[in-house]
Amino acid sequence: MHRLAGHTGQPATESARLALRAYKRQRAEAGGRGQREAAPITIDALRAMVSACDLDTPIGRRDRLLLVLGLALMGRRSELVALQREDVREVPDGLEVTIRTSKTDKDSVGETIAIPRGTHPLTDPVVAWRDWLTVLDQAGPCSR
Repeated sequence: MHRLAGHTGQPATESARLALRAYKRQRAEAGGRGQREAAPITIDALRAMVSACDLDTPIGRRDRLLLVLGLALMGRRSELVALQREDVREVPDGLEVTIRTSKTDKDSVGETIAIPRGTHPLTDPVVAWRDWLTVLDQAGPCSR
């Protein structure tokens, strides 16, 4: 913001950048690695997590949908919690999910992602979506 306002060189961050760069180099030379990514879950692990959800409750159905959609979208938490009902559309082959904005979409262009039907009832995104719509419809207009 300082640079955009015409105050170049304020605050003086160049020395801080150089110090960080030197630290990163020392760490790499010492065998340290950068931030590690979490290993992706397997379909068996997903089924185990979904099996632990109480599908007789709205919370269990919501959790199943978030788990299944999260894996299918390879989405971030922020993308999942930002979804609105109108962002998910059922199509003959599965679902189309519109992500309005994300960490990597700085201009908020948005993206529509096709999610195919699943082969297992517990992890089928279409079944999970339909179950969640049932919960929303039973809850009434305030939930929409």
